[in-house]
Amino acid sequence: MSGGFADMLKSMENKSLSKLFSKVPSWSGHSLYVPSSLSYQQCSSEFTARYKASLISPGARVADLTGGLGVDTWAFSLGASAVWYNERDTVLRQVVERNFAALGVSRAEFNSYDINPGRGDWQDALRSFRPDVVYLDPARRDASGKKLFLLEDCSPDVVALMPQLLEFAPLVMVKVSPMADITMLRRRLSPNLTAIHVLGSGGECKELLCVLEARAFASSESAVPDDVLIRLAEDSHVFQPSSVILSEAKNLLFVPGAAMVKSGLGPGLCKMPYDEHLSHFGKFYEIIEEMPFASSRLKELGRRYTQAEVTAKGLPLSSEELRAKIRTKPGGSVHIFGCTVSGARRILVCRLFG
Repeated sequence: MSGGFADMLKSMENKSLSKLFSKVPSWSGHSLYVPSSLSYQQCSSEFTARYKASLISPGARVADLTGGLGVDTWAFSLGASAVWYNERDTVLRQVVERNFAALGVSRAEFNSYDINPGRGDWQDALRSFRPDVVYLDPARRDASGKKLFLLEDCSPDVVALMPQLLEFAPLVMVKVSPMADITMLRRRLSPNLTAIHVLGSGGECKELLCVLEARAFASSESAVPDDVLIRLAEDSHVFQPSSVILSEAKNLLFVPGAAMVKSGLGPGLCKMPYDEHLSHFGKFYEIIEEMPFASSRLKELGRRYTQAEVTAKGLPLSSEELRAKIRTKPGGSVHIFGCTVSGARRILVCRLFG
């Protein structure tokens, strides 16, 4: 019985490590521990961690106040002169210490402070470290596991802490939920917010990264800066609007991915020629048929395409409601879009291009 239980625990550990290594490939082959499934589910991916580290000047001193499993701290350590890892869960901190030793991370200082405005111990330690950059990934769930959306409700409260943090370091980076509203972030984090980076992978928006600086002119708490940079990066590609050339040719349908939609950059759903640069931030479909959006046409499509993917864009009905009207089953190589193109409601029958 005990042997079976030990085998089960070993199997669970191997499965957790496998999932962690798929998220952070550079950690593969090292003897590491994963204390819980939640720790690797919530940690950053290698892509997003390395992207954040790329924003840091080489040789900087970086303090990660909400270390977690340490993926972001590890990425910072690759170019930083020193890193200050903090995790209030002492067991998790001890695991990360052990893992960092296996990964060969040096110049790391480990702490287990409870970061909140009312405590002074962490502030004294952080001040002694003299960071150039402070990074936070506030917990977005309460004690009962309920999701939190307002920055003020997350732990720690970065809105309340920001004046103090900007006294400790000239640059502060905050990771927030991909569901957060960009307009809300600009309002809550003004007037020190200088950039919001929208990070995507595999067609999904993974996280938003807010960059704040102690700007000399940031004197009014109510002022919302109008020069906040919005930048989109997906799977190691950075979106450059100047690289996209819209044309009158309309042979393909471009459907932007979730990260591009979130950022508000680039074109929305539109007919255009193939653009290799845009292909990293969405999908191109070959248009097989195009017709007006009408009930009679939907029924006809259902008879001809008994299996197809269905998407509604810019219409007063959901994708599932549109599928019900067409009466087709999911699957197959055909994708039917009910959408608004150039102000007109259309039905586009497509196949994935390329």
